[in-house]
Amino acid sequence: MTQVFIVGFGKFGNRALAQWRRRGEKARIWIIDHRPEALSGKENLPGIRVLADGPQFLTRYQESIKDNDWIIPALPIHLAWEWLTLNLRKRPGYKTVVPPGSFGLKLPYCQQFGDGLFLSYADFICPENCPAPVTHCFKTKKKRTIPLWKFIADQRGPKIALEVIESRQLAPGVGGFPFGELRKLQIRAQMSRPPFFVATACRCHGVMHGLTW
Repeated sequence: MTQVFIVGFGKFGNRALAQWRRRGEKARIWIIDHRPEALSGKENLPGIRVLADGPQFLTRYQESIKDNDWIIPALPIHLAWEWLTLNLRKRPGYKTVVPPGSFGLKLPYCQQFGDGLFLSYADFICPENCPAPVTHCFKTKKKRTIPLWKFIADQRGPKIALEVIESRQLAPGVGGFPFGELRKLQIRAQMSRPPFFVATACRCHGVMHGLTW
């Protein structure tokens, strides 16, 4: 049976659970949050509740997670990045490096927050019911031919080691990716020369972090 790991159970985690249940697919659902208040009083939820840090939980039990099990990040951190830094055992002494703003020069929105670079085709707040059309923006109706995850991936080059995880929309406002993408990310990082950048992006929005050693 497929497993679904909803990491973070605030507003978006609750929405992810509701939307997944509407799909009617059989799956073992895990709800993971490090905040006791997020899980208290939720005994009737259809899933396994785990009080734990999400990236640490996925690291500790990764041998029990299959490549085709789903990860749904619903927390205010770059989950793939956090998981990678916990699993780079062969990279002692690595340190974070902020991705250059040149990655998003042609985008309407490109902003650094902390060590991350946040990129988007939208400079406005998107509607919560956006189905992420393939050919155009749901709100403005403007044509859009290249999804953001591909726009970022196309910036790879001889001097740019970059891995992009595509966040696939499972329902309006809910995106995720197979766990196997994290395993591939780890392998690529261990084989690459520094600096190494990782991004997670859907068709319209993305976040990027980097490291060197």
